[in-house]
Amino acid sequence: MKLDRGQVDRFLKQPDPRFAAVLIYGPDSGMVRERGSQLTRQVAESLDDPFRVVEFTADQIKGDPVRLLDEAQAIGMMGGRRVVRVSGAGDSLADACESLLEAHRSSQDCLVVVEAEDIAGKSRLRGVFEAAPNAATIACYHDEAASLGGLVQEQIRQAGYGVSREALDYLAQSLGGDRGVTRSEIDKLLLYKGEDKSEISLAEAMTCIGDRAAFALDDLIDAVCSGDLKALDKQFERNIVELPPIVMLRRMSAHFLRLHPMVERLRQGERLEQVFAAARPPIPWPAKQRYERHCRIWTPAAIGLALNQLMETEAQAMRQHALAEAITRRGFIDIAATARRLRERGGARK
Repeated sequence: MKLDRGQVDRFLKQPDPRFAAVLIYGPDSGMVRERGSQLTRQVAESLDDPFRVVEFTADQIKGDPVRLLDEAQAIGMMGGRRVVRVSGAGDSLADACESLLEAHRSSQDCLVVVEAEDIAGKSRLRGVFEAAPNAATIACYHDEAASLGGLVQEQIRQAGYGVSREALDYLAQSLGGDRGVTRSEIDKLLLYKGEDKSEISLAEAMTCIGDRAAFALDDLIDAVCSGDLKALDKQFERNIVELPPIVMLRRMSAHFLRLHPMVERLRQGERLEQVFAAARPPIPWPAKQRYERHCRIWTPAAIGLALNQLMETEAQAMRQHALAEAITRRGFIDIAATARRLRERGGARK
């Protein structure tokens, strides 16, 4: 059974014993691990109780497929429900999981949690879990800015701190590529605050997060928005080593979404200084030259078309994960070609 968002939230808080096993998969490996840990805590009340939690890698199960069922049906020495957790799963575990689900009908005594990277919709492993009435699947995609703000705010609140609206907006725009990385970056910010329980300011957020997250793609974004194909190729190769294509696409979209109202206000006659002064969160001083350059090139209509193209590119990249890098590069090249044409025509001049 494939769980939708509302069902996922309920299941993570109170796992349904009807499901003997759950497959957690997706491009956000940090979220996959986090949700696996959340389920383990809910069922076994611990992550490392040797009597109630057993962990395997996919390779260990492949070498001994019967071991998965044996562990799922083992009786706990100290009582309580158990968890068998398998990491790094793929289609090679489909037979073992199918046998498990045929024999292990519920999680009254043990829940099997299978964690996988991003696997295709036609994956046999996904097919086994989605077809079984006593199994569930949970997809983990990268956090979007709309949901990321709540996640960041909750983590900060639980640590006993407050956060300004400007800082929260900045963090939501700068993070989100991987749930594990996001939480790690917020932990770094909280460590920086230390015993100072005052509200986290924009300046503090930029000091801690800016160098790694917010500005990691600035040169690539600038190359695309300026129509510099040579720089685009260089910066794409530099960033793809560390960042997933989906993160790159969403950061590019976030830049255009921020650029659009600025270009519209310039078109209505406001001065650039006024537009920059009204921007929220404020534009960092090192980025102002880039924004000015992009405002001179792009028009509101062209930005709208670029955003539509980025949405289509992201959809294609998510459908064809193996080709995501090539699809993303092609999408950036097309947008950069648009920027070059706009620049040659005089950009956003009225």
